[in-house]
Amino acid sequence: MDLLKVKDQALSFMKPAKSEVLKWFRGRYEIDLKSDSSPVTIADRNAEEILRKKITKHFPEHGIIGEEFGNHNANAEWVWTIDPVDGTRSFIRGLPLFASMIALLHKGEPVLGVIELPALGETAWAVKGKGAFLNGKPLKVSRQKKLKGAFIAVADWYCFKQQKHISLFNELNKEGGIVRTYPDAFGHLMAICGTADVMVDPLAKIWDYAPCKVLAQEAGGKFTNFSGNRASIEEGTAIVGNANIVKEVRKIFSKKATK
Repeated sequence: MDLLKVKDQALSFMKPAKSEVLKWFRGRYEIDLKSDSSPVTIADRNAEEILRKKITKHFPEHGIIGEEFGNHNANAEWVWTIDPVDGTRSFIRGLPLFASMIALLHKGEPVLGVIELPALGETAWAVKGKGAFLNGKPLKVSRQKKLKGAFIAVADWYCFKQQKHISLFNELNKEGGIVRTYPDAFGHLMAICGTADVMVDPLAKIWDYAPCKVLAQEAGGKFTNFSGNRASIEEGTAIVGNANIVKEVRKIFSKKATK
């Protein structure tokens, strides 16, 4: 399979989904709550439907794992992940930091990923072995050597609290030069771009992390999880960005976990 051609198709799939999302941005619509109490809107559902139809039409043998409409043939050799609106809370409040994300997995490993920031007009993509790009320009993670003084992006504090990682959150605030909460895919992309040195996220799903993993690796960085056993996108945790800083964050977590 020519992954660069598939990437072009994936980007074309994103265009109508982006238009649908922006049609509702800062508009009027109903907000529903899912079983986990997270919000969902017509923009989430309609965008995912668009992407699922495009994928099914062009790649009928491929599986799909989507946030809003579940799994289809998820054990296939090739599987797409879809997060139509990553950062729905930001979207609802009219903040432009939400993203639309898709990835293609081959035997469980991301080989293609797209993170689009519709309201900001930015699109990042990566293909395994072919590099990572943002609006056509190559992406590279930062060159920061030490965690001390680093620019650290983190998920919301309540995520650390819910997952019982408050000690890690506190240590990051102690060591970092600046620590800021950047929601969801936006924070990950900032670490992949090198704008931030690392993104630390204790709570998300496979559709959130699949694009981030291939983008980070192709930008010269690293993606790992809190356990450190393997860089799984299914564990639900992630440390993304500059390899030096990712390694130091993992060390902090290891020390905290053994206490």
